[in-house]
Amino acid sequence: MSLLDRFRKASKPIAPARADKAPAGFSEAELLARAEEWNRAADVYWRDVMSEPSARRHVLNKPFASVVDTPAMLYRLGLLLAELRLGLGHTVLDFGAGSCWLASCLNRLGCRTIAVDVSPAALEVGKELFRVDPRHRPELGPRFLAYDGHRLPLPDASVDRIACFDAFHHIPNQDEVLREFRRVLRPGGRAVLAEPGEGHSHSELSAFEADRCGVLENELDVSDLDRRARAAGFTTVTLKPYPGPDAIGLPAADYVRLMDGDPEPFPMAVLQRSLRDFFLVTLSSGDDALDSRRPGHLHARIGREGSEDLAGSPGERLRIPLRVKNEGDTLWLHAQDEAGGYVMLSGNLIDAVGHRVRPGFFRAPLPRDVAPGEEVSLVAEAPLPQEAGRYAIELDLVDEHVMWFSQAGSPTLRVPVTVVGTGAPMDALRARLEPKAAGPLRALPGTTLRAAVRARNVGSVAWPHALEPRPNTVSLAGHLSDASGRTYERDALHQSLPRDVPPGDEVDIALALRAPTEPGMYRLKLDLVMEHVCWFEQRGSTPLELEVEVVAGVPDSRNPGVLRATLELLHPRGPTRARPGARVSVRVRATNIGNTLWLHAAARGQVNLGAHLLDAERRSLAADHARAALTRDVGPDETIEAECVVEAPTKPGRYAVELDLVCEEITWFGTVGSPTVGFDLDVDPSS
Repeated sequence: MSLLDRFRKASKPIAPARADKAPAGFSEAELLARAEEWNRAADVYWRDVMSEPSARRHVLNKPFASVVDTPAMLYRLGLLLAELRLGLGHTVLDFGAGSCWLASCLNRLGCRTIAVDVSPAALEVGKELFRVDPRHRPELGPRFLAYDGHRLPLPDASVDRIACFDAFHHIPNQDEVLREFRRVLRPGGRAVLAEPGEGHSHSELSAFEADRCGVLENELDVSDLDRRARAAGFTTVTLKPYPGPDAIGLPAADYVRLMDGDPEPFPMAVLQRSLRDFFLVTLSSGDDALDSRRPGHLHARIGREGSEDLAGSPGERLRIPLRVKNEGDTLWLHAQDEAGGYVMLSGNLIDAVGHRVRPGFFRAPLPRDVAPGEEVSLVAEAPLPQEAGRYAIELDLVDEHVMWFSQAGSPTLRVPVTVVGTGAPMDALRARLEPKAAGPLRALPGTTLRAAVRARNVGSVAWPHALEPRPNTVSLAGHLSDASGRTYERDALHQSLPRDVPPGDEVDIALALRAPTEPGMYRLKLDLVMEHVCWFEQRGSTPLELEVEVVAGVPDSRNPGVLRATLELLHPRGPTRARPGARVSVRVRATNIGNTLWLHAAARGQVNLGAHLLDAERRSLAADHARAALTRDVGPDETIEAECVVEAPTKPGRYAVELDLVCEEITWFGTVGSPTVGFDLDVDPSS
């Protein structure tokens, strides 16, 4: 039987257990003793998939791989997504990701995804899936992490949600994995498991997979899972009693009777049988608080500070002091995020006859997060139109990429404004952009691409600058597109000007951006932007387009591309006790899963093993507590063991040590998304 036949066979409904076949069960001791064997078998299985083109195509097309299986899979997927209660920008762990089709769905929904699997070969399929589909959102930084079957390569409290689709029943060490789920979830987080029901381990398909591929097929016991999850620290374990998509159908008359309150037409016995076929389990770690990434009721009261009539000159930025109170049930987040889900004050410009002439024509950030019942003061800086006359500014709040508050019934505030005098011409914002050097920009995959641009102000108004982009200041921004013209990354570059630029003056701008990770030709379109007002191109200015060539090759850590590592703590294996000031030996195994050669001896860009000292609450005490050099250069896919010595603090107490790699004078790996490892350190004079 080919691998494709195997996958087609997987599309068939689960066959009932054969009466002559005993339940496939293992003792707890045998499950734990054979864990490494099953983990290796999973990687062999996925390497087989990658080696056969038809099977590879099949898994890359999930969940649309089979007309037979897809309807039920999408039904179960919808239930899982509903239970996850996702928000924009949530960090979601796809556990047992396989070909990463679920991570693909989550990325396109606006989540930051971390695909984790015990098989590195499976994750290679997932990386291919993300490369071939341009609808993915690379700006959300999707990650693909292999793990050792025991410890998730993620810091404590680092993910908002965990999704596990048809994977948990393959896990031999369920207690250990559940403890890891609880460890990496943030307060209020949840893990949702969509798993096959009773009889799955006895099915013909499961028997085939176990015999042919060495795959573990556990039988999931709901009561046992409830016990294990609570022992791991989850506060609630709930299951949703959904029937299968084909389980129940009613004649119209019976459906109406059931809607009207008559329970008799409902086939309860059919539902009860159906509930044994599929389990949807939600593990919660505390109450799920609402915030603007996934809001509940968005309602605000906006009030002006003062009552004087507002007037200004054409093109002037009018300052409007305001008070804004959160009268809903949702925490408003203020930190801007490319995924969305943060709240800003905005407004629509209304002309004298009531027409909305410029919707959302400015943005003003909140000064901080705003909890339900709280009130904040802020100043809206609204750019007035160029034409004199009477207007109104309709003030509203917007949950970015979610909705305007007024769409949820929240009241707006309309402020009359008079524009007096003659204003600047419509070409007030004009720039002439020129490259400082001729020819295409070239870089190795993922490295920092550096260039310089000269911008001359050929308009009639000055360009104000700020240390960081903020409303009504001017910045240089750029978008990357691929050779076919499709957008590869929006806002690949977004940086402030070095100073104010009056009309007729020019400024040189040194720019740096991350090159794409795939070799090929790209185009970088550069333009100036008046933040939260307009792009200069929208006012008739001509943007600058530059060719970018990403050449094939392996970058090194002096100008790194992707810095990613999996770290395995070899010693100590767990919590450690030491005397004050004692030296603790640490040994780590590091695998280079990025695209960059780690140099072990370089003036700049040398890669070392480092350690951070944290207190018991995981707050930093010493961000650079220890250093140790690697013994050789380490190329992509290579592994090295490194040792360092950590000195215990002199003050007794509980601490934690976080281990990470550092590219000297450039960055710590952890700050660019690479997972760290660590251990608890108990400093005790009696040790």
